[in-house]
Amino acid sequence: MRRFTHVTSFFCLLVLLASCGAPTQKYGASKSEGVYFAVPVSWHAISTNSLNLQESKSKVVGAAEKLALVKWQYAFTFDKRYSAKDIFSFAVTKTPVAFARVRSLFPDEVNAISYNSLRNVVVPLTDWVNYPDKTTPEFNILDDYEVVEKGARGVRTIYSFTQNGKSQTVDQTAMVSEDRQTIYVFVVRCANSCYDKRKSLITKIADSFTVRGAR
Repeated sequence: MRRFTHVTSFFCLLVLLASCGAPTQKYGASKSEGVYFAVPVSWHAISTNSLNLQESKSKVVGAAEKLALVKWQYAFTFDKRYSAKDIFSFAVTKTPVAFARVRSLFPDEVNAISYNSLRNVVVPLTDWVNYPDKTTPEFNILDDYEVVEKGARGVRTIYSFTQNGKSQTVDQTAMVSEDRQTIYVFVVRCANSCYDKRKSLITKIADSFTVRGAR
């Protein structure tokens, strides 16, 4: 009887340890670039190859040259129906998406990079603030502050804006390496209603973005 009790207890311990050890997160990470972030384990990955392929289809002037400088990019979506196309279109999503990107800067960018240009990495936010005109969308800056990591420094800006009648909130971190040769961008976003509902989760994901720097 005692032996059976020990075996049973040991089995229960293994079950307990296994359940405790079950992963709750998955990571987007580049060891060579020293970058990583974490999302819930249930989220769906969009690989670097898929993002590169989608970006290669862009007809925007300079897109091919910019893609050639991309060192690494990765994305995750809450809803698997979203794809690389949705990441780059920046269309409003009903559930959160997260996108990280590391690329080398053009020579003219190296000389001109500033916190304002980092804020403008996705939308011309500082122009909206300083030079509003009839084309300026309705927007709101919720937070804006400096971020300093081991391998880079920059600014984190949380803002919302309305485009084509649809509003979304963006938690955006943009940093430049200490040698001013590389830009690191991390964006987590979704519709305003989605952000309000999942703010704590989105903040946790955005907080996880870490830049140690290239090895």
